[in-house]
Amino acid sequence: MAICPCLKRLRDRVPELLALLLGALLRLSMATTYDVRRGFDFAGHWVCADYIARHGQIPPLVLSAASYHPPLYYLVLAAMIKIGLGIGAAGWLAALLGTVRLVVVWVGLERWLPESRLARVIALFTSALLPCGVQIDGMVSNETLSTLLCALVMVALPAAVEGARSGRVKPAAWLGLWLGLALLTKFSATVFILALVPAVAWEIFRLRARQPLLAALRARWKPYAVAASIALALSGWFYVRNQRLYGQLAPTAFEGMLKPNQEPFEKIPYLERRAPDFFWGWDPQIFTYPYVPAGYWPRSKFFSVLVASTFSDYYSYALANWRDGVAVRFIAHRPIPLLAFNLSCLSMCGGTFIALLTLLAWLGAAKKLRDRPDDPRAVLLLVPLLAVLGHIHFATKYPNNDFGPIKGHYMQFVAPVFCALFGLAVAWMWRRVRTRAGAVAAVAALALVAVYIVDCRRPYFGRGATRAAPFLARGPSSG
Repeated sequence: MAICPCLKRLRDRVPELLALLLGALLRLSMATTYDVRRGFDFAGHWVCADYIARHGQIPPLVLSAASYHPPLYYLVLAAMIKIGLGIGAAGWLAALLGTVRLVVVWVGLERWLPESRLARVIALFTSALLPCGVQIDGMVSNETLSTLLCALVMVALPAAVEGARSGRVKPAAWLGLWLGLALLTKFSATVFILALVPAVAWEIFRLRARQPLLAALRARWKPYAVAASIALALSGWFYVRNQRLYGQLAPTAFEGMLKPNQEPFEKIPYLERRAPDFFWGWDPQIFTYPYVPAGYWPRSKFFSVLVASTFSDYYSYALANWRDGVAVRFIAHRPIPLLAFNLSCLSMCGGTFIALLTLLAWLGAAKKLRDRPDDPRAVLLLVPLLAVLGHIHFATKYPNNDFGPIKGHYMQFVAPVFCALFGLAVAWMWRRVRTRAGAVAAVAALALVAVYIVDCRRPYFGRGATRAAPFLARGPSSG
């Protein structure tokens, strides 16, 4: 009898189920027709897992361009290698993690965006369709596990903030668990800590009339202490190890294998490594050619590359399937079907409109939540802001464009918030007659993105059709 309410809930959520099904099919297509060896940084990631499988220890910093990452994802891959699974199995793992992430995003939207079902549906479809999100969910990369764990963090974060006001420990413990695992997968999860501290401080300051400072601190210290203890117990050892071995808590590849490439830039003052228009400029050629080097050359523009690499296969890493006889265009010495190229230009146009609406929605939500200090969702607004600022810092500190320092893929760990904001923008416009045309245009923009990614992932058959890497292997191999 307990199944009946669940079935009723699902029956009442057909659009959400369709979004989830579409997202799952796109990720299934990655597992079945995308060779993960074509994904960017494949060799760097795979060799880390292979090293663990062979030697039973964390790889040294200089092993590859990816060996600076925390080890959780590579431990999972190493276990798969040890039992005889091959490179193709890593693609299936990525697709599974990506599909589970969509389920978590759906749960999070139901929990933290109750005021608008239209916003939730649009957000879930957007999350399912983002080209760079689909691409991640078919690659060998720690991003696949990181984005799932970060989605769990974002579901737990407002609950922990809300529960800590009355001293409840359980929500904070869940936050500590997911945050600790996320930090053991990728350092970018520190964004959630950086968002939590000022959000809680602002909340205490704004609610001081209802609760004195000492009482507020007395209620909150235990939940946050438990969360910090769990997170540190799970991941702290790795960062202490880094400090002991390398003198830095979180070194990057540019302090390891790529240090010689970074040395010329170290002689340039930090604020002079990028031209001023890098931070605010826009390259219009990105609309007719949303691929490298547009946006990087003749002058680098951060947001042009960020949007292009989110809504198209900007670096040309075989996102679109093909077979012999299909007209292609070679970009970065790799083939892109001509139809996929043309559709990517439309996706870029639609994606730019989506990005603009998302920015406006963030500003509107920030203004609204500023006057609602008791709304625990305020912490989620800080997350994408800090993620973007962190990405800008990374692309400024390490400005070698040959290594693709700007990627929409790096922002996917906070993409659920961006998708929710876009959904809110559409819902807000739809409720008002004067702006309803804008809502229709926004859905049309998302449709352009959908047409592009569906065309990329439609399977081809026959001679020369793209196929996945082998699922089984005889043992550890560097690939």
